[in-house]
Amino acid sequence: MHINNPSFKFFTNPSLVYLPLLEKLIHRVLIKKQFSLKNVGIVYIHHPLKTSVNLVDSMLRLGAIPKNIFVLGKKYSECKTVVQQICKYGVHYQPCSDQLGLGQYNYSFTRDINLLWKEVGDNLGKDIKNLLILDHGGYATSFVPAPLLKQYKVIAVEKTTGGLIKFKDQGLPPFPLISVADCAAKKVLESPLIADAVVNKLLTLLPKNPERITCGIIGFGAIGKAIATKLLSMNYKVIIYDSRAPSRTLDGAFTDELDKLVRLSDYIFGCTGQESIKTIEAFIHAEKDKTLISCSSEDKEFLPLLKAIQSKSNTIVRDPFSEIQYMTSKDATIRILKGGFPINFDHSGESVPQRDIQLTRALVLTSIIQAIQFFNKQSLLNKAGIYALDAQTQQFLANEWLACQPVARYSQDIIRNFQDIDWIINNSGGLYEPSSIIEESHYKRSSSNHIKLNFK
Repeated sequence: MHINNPSFKFFTNPSLVYLPLLEKLIHRVLIKKQFSLKNVGIVYIHHPLKTSVNLVDSMLRLGAIPKNIFVLGKKYSECKTVVQQICKYGVHYQPCSDQLGLGQYNYSFTRDINLLWKEVGDNLGKDIKNLLILDHGGYATSFVPAPLLKQYKVIAVEKTTGGLIKFKDQGLPPFPLISVADCAAKKVLESPLIADAVVNKLLTLLPKNPERITCGIIGFGAIGKAIATKLLSMNYKVIIYDSRAPSRTLDGAFTDELDKLVRLSDYIFGCTGQESIKTIEAFIHAEKDKTLISCSSEDKEFLPLLKAIQSKSNTIVRDPFSEIQYMTSKDATIRILKGGFPINFDHSGESVPQRDIQLTRALVLTSIIQAIQFFNKQSLLNKAGIYALDAQTQQFLANEWLACQPVARYSQDIIRNFQDIDWIINNSGGLYEPSSIIEESHYKRSSSNHIKLNFK
């Protein structure tokens, strides 16, 4: 894409990989000249991947001051080169502390979050009036120090379903929360991309004799379905368990007994995004070898088993991200790959191909721009509430994205749905607060009898 406009501000770091979708969005925003992060402090929780650098770069192009950006990555996905690149911008990057035991990621990361908040309190610029939290899993939002809540206008963005589940359980924070995790574009368009990346990683780990291998899949969401479909196409035997009683649209054997799946499976894939096992009895008494693979987030999928193994050994773990082996009472070996952390993170700086993950980066940038507008809406501030990601911008990004995708990647129904603003609103979680990120004239309703929205 060639942009011949003197107001367009290119990368502050010309060595960055070019992400067309992100660039098209920021180009439109910079032309409007009404969005600025100059007086906003930013707390950014993320996976330290190569395209994360693009997002930090975008914040700076929107006027953010490097010293007012505070970043914390997740150690199991950390690429050291990415951390070095981000630090070169002059932002504050909080180091990850060591995880001392299996199943203790939550403890170590919570410690890091609180250290990060201390740095924010000690070093945030005097001219800062607003505080934006770009959260990943609800950690930073849950631990905002009370003095900062009194001193600044605060808005959070949640990028993960796990974070939304956390707020459902513990209650909402006392400030607006913009939900990227539950927006239509992420749920419908991004999920298959992540599933493809996980499946491609798994292909290098599976034995080449499918007729002798039984694979158990716990969780039948987008990733679970993609893995099941791929394994079945390669003639592996598949057993599927999901507590939500999924629609049985595949040829795999479904079961409502998790213990049965564990007993029969040689390879077990955790795809729930939560604790996929509630009891470890079926594992500790297993009679044949098993390999456990997490396909979701953090070390949640097999957490009870990790904790049981740690309790039995009661030693400091040198490398919590390495393969774990546990001998059962029946002399079978339980292998947990990557310490129970997601298999698609390998510290390379890429978990999903950059051309695909750019959609996610653009959705997060949308939430940042939306937050800038929210800071000027006094009626929204200092009140609990989850807000949907701007539907117009979702539509813009979806259409740009779909236009350059392989024909077979998305169905015609999906393509048609993203032509309809009402459908996007209805399929994005949260209250809908009209925004003006993208010009209204670029969008049409799918039906002439739809009511026109009034945008402020």
